[in-house]
Amino acid sequence: MLHWDDLRLFLAVARAGRLTSAGQALGVNHTTVARRLTALEDALGARLFDRTSRGVVMTAAGALLLDHGGDVVEPVVHH
Repeated sequence: MLHWDDLRLFLAVARAGRLTSAGQALGVNHTTVARRLTALEDALGARLFDRTSRGVVMTAAGALLLDHGGDVVEPVVHH
């Protein structure tokens, strides 16, 4: 089961493209981001990002979560 904080972390990494930048946005250390992201991926049974020396690259599973999870975390406000 996904938790709110898991989706927040996932979206921060997706936006930032780097674990360090996501950590700064969330106010935590990048090693915490890496550990929590790995735990989320383990819980889902899918790799959400490929880690590279230049940052992270979203996988197809990550894109699918972004399509569905992003709507939950950031609903569109209609005026």
